[in-house]
Amino acid sequence: MTVNGRLSKIELKTQFQTGIASRESRLLGLADLTTSDSAIIYAYGINGRALAAQLRSAGVEPIIFDSSERVRRQAENDGYLTTSAIDVDAPLIVAVGQHQIEVMASLKRPAAYFHEALHVLDLNFVLSSARSYSDLLSRRLDDVDAVYQALDPGGAERFLEVLLYRASLDPAKLLNRFSFADMWRPPVEGLRVESFCDIGAYDGDTLISTKALFPSLKRAFTIEPSEALQSAISAVADRLGVETSRFCGAAWRRNARLTADETFNGMFLVREDDIGEIHAAPLDELLSGEAFDFIKMDVEGAERDVIAGGEASLRRARCVAVAAYHFADDLVDLPLKLLDLLPASDGWRLTFSHSSQVFADSIFYAYRL
Repeated sequence: MTVNGRLSKIELKTQFQTGIASRESRLLGLADLTTSDSAIIYAYGINGRALAAQLRSAGVEPIIFDSSERVRRQAENDGYLTTSAIDVDAPLIVAVGQHQIEVMASLKRPAAYFHEALHVLDLNFVLSSARSYSDLLSRRLDDVDAVYQALDPGGAERFLEVLLYRASLDPAKLLNRFSFADMWRPPVEGLRVESFCDIGAYDGDTLISTKALFPSLKRAFTIEPSEALQSAISAVADRLGVETSRFCGAAWRRNARLTADETFNGMFLVREDDIGEIHAAPLDELLSGEAFDFIKMDVEGAERDVIAGGEASLRRARCVAVAAYHFADDLVDLPLKLLDLLPASDGWRLTFSHSSQVFADSIFYAYRL
């Protein structure tokens, strides 16, 4: 161990290699996934729907199991075969995002975890190859180590768990799991928030959780490209008594028009497009010098662009939260950007949280008290 209680880079590498060896040993028992012409998908939620679409594209016919008759009807309407039992003679893949450990423990037959199946079949997770999430550890060990060493103690512990999960594909490596409802709860004691900038506000759900966490919240600015969701955000703000300004569009590195192309898993890949329907502007321009205590961004993989157009705004904040899982390399690229922009020499610290039993929902928080 190093003096500060962290693993050294050599020790990190050894841990990763051990995890990879464990993964490869287990994957030998999942060879039937590569030879079968069908597979049972346990649960037809976000992960199950994304997996079903990819399996069919790869020539493997999905059979959907879900305990809900309503959900099975939805799967049938989507064109898939369904089953009310899991004893069908086909490989079984557990596609439950938040409870796959518990589901796996309850099964009386062999099954693959969600990310094991993606890895074996060389499929995608969100916007990257699933294998690239695990390969990150060997491709960019120096950067992984730099982020690990820069995190505060709690963040470093949680970050290491996610790294070992990526290497082993065993979600049991995630020892500090917590409720998905707390996904955007800064793991920081003593943080005071009276103003909130929500980039990727959706329907106001994070505004609700932030007000619950920080009752002193009085003022907010929301950025959401969906016109259909603006009334929902407004209603939430009114109900919470939070004075809120809204921008129907996106934060970006410059003024531009954007198009969001829907992916296989229901997410969106954002790109510049002269005839795009989404109006985008730099965060610094949108906020016009106004400071916000807490700035959160979850923007379908466009976090780099938001940071590039909002450096002054981020420096004025007290806490900046950034989703870091849309692309495999987000786990190092985004915190390295934050460390460069918000250095320890200016009083900033970096921490990390993860609220899922899959690769999603990794969040970095830069903060100063």
